[in-house]
Amino acid sequence: MLGLEAWLSLIGPAYFAYIGIAMPFVVVWAIICAALWIWNNRPSKRQGPPRSWSASLTFFVVVAACYVAAHVAVYLLVQYLAGLWA
Repeated sequence: MLGLEAWLSLIGPAYFAYIGIAMPFVVVWAIICAALWIWNNRPSKRQGPPRSWSASLTFFVVVAACYVAAHVAVYLLVQYLAGLWA
């Protein structure tokens, strides 16, 4: 289950699509949100065994790809709906 910060991060691309900001800004927003999620869920906070550097980087790439996909989907949906409202 996604945490509250993951759901709240989707407000950004919805707002960006509504006001007409370009897609690269949404991708950067998604990568920043993924980095914050990784930082808030790092193994040292969970008292688990630390991950290797390469495993951490791979995990970040997977999480960032998921965030980018979700943010782009919300962006495109809101952009489409905003066009219908206009």
